[in-house]
Amino acid sequence: MVLMGTAGLVGLACGTDDRETDEYEPPPYVGIGNLTVPNGSGTPGAGNPNGASGASGLNAPSGATPSGTEAPQVSGLAPAGTGTGAAPAPGSTPAADPSSMQQPGQQPAAPAAPPPAAPAPGQQPPVMLPASASAGCGLSQGIPGDAGVPNTLVTFPPGYTGSTPVPLLFAFHGAGRTNTDMRMVDSRTMGSQLENTYVMAFMKSAGNAWDLGTDYPRFEAALDQLLAERCIDTDAIFAMGHSSGAQFIVQMLGDNRARETRFAAVAPVASSLYNNPAWQPVPTLLIHGENDTQRPGDQNGAQDISQYVRSNQCQAATTPVAVPSCASLAGGVAVDAGCVQYNGCAAPTFFCRHDDPNYLDNGNPTNHGWPCFANSQIFAFLESNR
Repeated sequence: MVLMGTAGLVGLACGTDDRETDEYEPPPYVGIGNLTVPNGSGTPGAGNPNGASGASGLNAPSGATPSGTEAPQVSGLAPAGTGTGAAPAPGSTPAADPSSMQQPGQQPAAPAAPPPAAPAPGQQPPVMLPASASAGCGLSQGIPGDAGVPNTLVTFPPGYTGSTPVPLLFAFHGAGRTNTDMRMVDSRTMGSQLENTYVMAFMKSAGNAWDLGTDYPRFEAALDQLLAERCIDTDAIFAMGHSSGAQFIVQMLGDNRARETRFAAVAPVASSLYNNPAWQPVPTLLIHGENDTQRPGDQNGAQDISQYVRSNQCQAATTPVAVPSCASLAGGVAVDAGCVQYNGCAAPTFFCRHDDPNYLDNGNPTNHGWPCFANSQIFAFLESNR
């Protein structure tokens, strides 16, 4: 696999311990700039207030022969009725073919079935959908004006037709934030390769932060609706989340009340350790600061990554992964992504322990935010798992 140029629990968020409670002052929206994404597909497009190609949803609670070849030639055909290839003797009558004679008491042979009727002029042949196409494929055409999914902001890529299955990416916001904040300020996906390639579903938690008991049924309902009404590739359902939203992903994967297995890959940013049993291996890109002040018990993410390594059955050894540097939103400093890939895993497992100071708390950098390289590398990672 190539990545980046190579392959009862309550979902609280960060505070003074490893749960997120404090609100912060978000930085102004700034584009992530032009990052080099080896092996990426698609080109970031210019954003607009409605997303790459339209968004809908709510913020508050409430998918012939091959060319160049010739047909084989047959030679030595016998004259009809002889079966030998020899001409009949002069003056003789060719023998009748016994197989063509009706025997006494035998019923006449049924006439041959007519060939299938050709499509009517202007009629298109039926479209053959892949097995992974959701039930919503073909029910509607083009990008809907309103996806109608409660508590969810849904965006569609420019090429969405309603007939060709498209990957689906869920995005879960941090504590004290909204789905609009997640899209516009925190992950800044508007006009990115992510929105230009995937149907994206930005959900809003029922409360301040994500709670598994309350929000998992709401997630399931949103997913079921999108699969029933929109044309989704069911083999390419992904999830990314920030802080409390990343913790929600951990809980969905590991908590016995969920044990979610429909994600083809996940990309949590600043999650934290939960004492869940190992879950089914799933391709993972974990992003965590090297000095995250909002995770006082696990500032460098060593505990956080341990649950993914254990579940994905990885070895302890890692291999460095080169990721281009980028400029942080916090002061424009050059950022080291610090990415590695774990060896010998049952599912690809990457860990980026970065030094981006972004995410301000009362004006102070926290190293807890969505780093400047995240969107490009999440896109490359998800594409490698389609």
